[in-house]
Amino acid sequence: MKKIKLLLIAIFSTSLLLVIYNFLPGTIMYYTSLWEYKVRDFDIYKDDFQTLANLAYREYNKNQKKGYFLYIDEVFEISKLNLIDMTRDDSVIVMSEKERKSLETVVAEAFQEGDGGYLSLIKVHKNQVEFETENGLYSLVYRKDRNKPKYVNNEYRKGKFKLKKILDHWYHARFVED
Repeated sequence: MKKIKLLLIAIFSTSLLLVIYNFLPGTIMYYTSLWEYKVRDFDIYKDDFQTLANLAYREYNKNQKKGYFLYIDEVFEISKLNLIDMTRDDSVIVMSEKERKSLETVVAEAFQEGDGGYLSLIKVHKNQVEFETENGLYSLVYRKDRNKPKYVNNEYRKGKFKLKKILDHWYHARFVED
């Protein structure tokens, strides 16, 4: 009887170890790849993002369109970043020195380079500004109100996304592939 009990304990322990061995690495890799594009050290860049969110709302209020898009345009010859209003014949947005510096800092330091993980688009909706990566998989979201975002990237786009609250008004958002 004692041998059977020891055998059952050994089988159970081995099974448990195999489950942990096979499950844990996959879970860790899924979680780390889920947030691989997120803005790192958000606290360092919060003021720059807030400056850009205010700029985006200012431009949005001038046009009163349902969805408003600002494209990040890097002019390599003169090392200058521009914000392009995609709803008004691609006109360049006039920025203050502080706004330009914030844009340069966010583009150069806050987002990761490679694999489409860099900032390319700022989308503005009534209560929400989204700083979206080129690959469309990640957005840093600012909400004017304190409500959790109900959509990311487009209020009509279907798909699942995960949210991670950073601070009041600020969220990491990541589209999850089915």
